[in-house]
Formats: sequence, C-alpha cells, structure tokens
Amino acid sequence: MQTKISTKDKVICLIDNHYPNQAVNPPIYQNSIFHFDTIDDYIAYKKRELKSYCYTRGNNPTTEVLEHKLAQLDQGETCRVFSSGMGAISATLFALLNSGDHVLVINDIYGPTKEYLQVLAKFNISFDVISSFDTKNLTSFIKDNTRIIYTESPATMTFNVVDLRYIAEVAKSRNIYTVIDNTCMTPLLQKPLALGFDVAVYSLSKYTGGHSDVLAGAVVTSNQLLAKIDKEGFKLGGSVISPNDAFLLLRGLRTLPSRLETLANITQEVVSYLQSNNKVNAVLHPLAYNEEDRKLYQSQTTGITSLLSIKLTTNNTTQIKKFIDSLKTFSIAVSWGGFENLVMVQDISEFSKPQSENIIIRLALGLLDASTIIADLEQAFNQIEVL
Repeated sequence: MQTKISTKDKVICLIDNHYPNQAVNPPIYQNSIFHFDTIDDYIAYKKRELKSYCYTRGNNPTTEVLEHKLAQLDQGETCRVFSSGMGAISATLFALLNSGDHVLVINDIYGPTKEYLQVLAKFNISFDVISSFDTKNLTSFIKDNTRIIYTESPATMTFNVVDLRYIAEVAKSRNIYTVIDNTCMTPLLQKPLALGFDVAVYSLSKYTGGHSDVLAGAVVTSNQLLAKIDKEGFKLGGSVISPNDAFLLLRGLRTLPSRLETLANITQEVVSYLQSNNKVNAVLHPLAYNEEDRKLYQSQTTGITSLLSIKLTTNNTTQIKKFIDSLKTFSIAVSWGGFENLVMVQDISEFSKPQSENIIIRLALGLLDASTIIADLEQAFNQIEVL
C-alpha cells in the first residue's frame, strides 16, 4: 500500500515567501489587540465594511497564515484553528446542535468526544453509537431529529474503516450535517470534504505539530457553516490559539509530508513483523485489512499513518503489563503523532481482571528506524516467557 502525497500539497506546506523584509517564515504577531487610525475605521470594521484586525480572540495575522494553508490542504472554503482539538470539536457540536437534536456516531471515536456528547444531554441532545459494520443499514439508525452524523475513519484504537462517500450521500439526502475527526489521516492522506463531508475537525497536536510541544485544533468547512461555528463556538467559547503556537504548527507543516512518507515506510516493516509474530493475535491497521476493507480504504485515502493497535495472544493481564513495561524505545503516554514511539491501552480497567480478551494496545510509531523498533518489540515479547 503506497503513501502518495501530491506535489500540490507539498507546495502548500513548504512554499510561501511573501513576508515582510524577505523573511522565509511569517512574523509572530504576539499581539492581543490592534489599533485603528480613526473611529470611523473602527465603525466600518464593526459593520464588516473594512477587513482589519482588532483582537486576537477574533483574528491574528500569524494564525491566518496557518488557517489559509489548512483550508487549502483540505480543499475547504475556510478554516478556524483552536487552542485544542476538543476546542474545535466542542465548538462545532455546540454551534450546529439545538435542544432536541440527535447525533448519530459511527465507529469508535475519540473518548472525550463521547464524554462531551454525554454532557450535552442536559440540553436535551441525545446520541447513539453504531459500529462500522452497521453502516450497511445506516438509514435504519437515523431518526427524525438526527442533526449530525459524526465519525472517524479509520476509527480510534480499532482502525475500522467506513464508506465516507456513502455516509455523506445519505446525510445530504436528509439535510443532516456530516462531521469527521480526520486527525489520524491529516488532510494530506484523506480529504473528507472532497468525499462529501460538511466539516472536518482535527487535533493539530498530533501529526501536524509533530513534536509533542503544542496543543491545537482546527475546523475546516464551508464559509456558511464556519460563520455559525465561528460566532457561537469559537469567539464566544474562547478556545483561542496563541500566535506562537500557530507559528509552531506552521513549522510542523513544513516537514509533515516528509515525516508522513518516512513513517509509512517504518510502519510497513513493523506491521509485517507483527503479523508474523505468534505472540500477536491481531494487528489493527489498514495494512492488515481484508480485501473488501482495503479496497474501500484505498478508494478514499492516499496512504497510511504510523498509528496501529495490537492484541496479544495471551489474555493474562500480568503478562500484558510485562510486555508494555519492558518496551525500551516506547514511552507510556497518551496522544501520538510526534517524533517518539508511544504505547497506550484502550481501557485500563481491563487490568483489574486477572485475564482479559479485550485489551487493545495502541502503538504510535515515531521516527526511529524500523529495525530498532522491531528489536525492541522482540525483546519485550520475550519477557512474557520469563513469567
């Protein structure tokens, strides 16, 4: 499975040299406010007759550079960046939903997003979750008050794939908004808006930042939808990114194509090793899909990322803990998408049992060479036999 990033996208990430004083990077406008020459200029600004900067909780020149690039990469009309991925997600849901609405969640999604949907119950907003396998009967799960269909593909932890074109087609025929968390794929490898989705949300803290040193999120959508999200979810919600963090993300974009291509090569080798290891019961990653899912995945993406999960052959939780603790090049930590190897499990409550068939171990591969990663995995697997 090849990873192909278009020349056009690489140009968007890498080329822009129109900044003052021949700078190759944009200035960091570390301003909270911007002044007006006359009160009439301010009045014109408030009437939307004059495009200007006023307050960084609204717009900032450094942040706008990032937003413009992200909108281009996703083939969307516009973008707004936030101080976190959950800031982007919560703002979108808060702005597009009304009391009495229903959200249909498809696939395994980011845990805090489900927690936020649970919080919205106090505003009389309900939600249901269906699996990727249920999408063949999608219309049977849609209610009269369904306002949003929300998904991830590939899914969080399990990496199940869903047919994004089909979901968008069904939703559009019923005037339902479609929202996808596209963090795992980035707009370089999957463009949901081009597949018919209304909104793509991101945690930019992951692959886009790439160095585990910045928190940020983004919403890419149409001008019409962002006007609502911007006013009700962003400006009044206050999840504002700092100009310095926007600059760090622009730095991350410069190397994102090269990092994704390198990570894809590393992942090919590691997944091949894991599939041949008798201590691994299952590998959860697009490279391990069956033929039907592989064809679907390839029809809506242009490559793979370095995020995957495994289930061990052993169900002994002490042995599973031993494997995780024995990894030397992996840090036990949440998040992913940086330069480093990370390991985490889906549900830590499973460790309270002596045995469990349900422990999914997520491996986020970093930029270390594949042979070193494989050697580390091998020695950790061997520690299971010591018990």
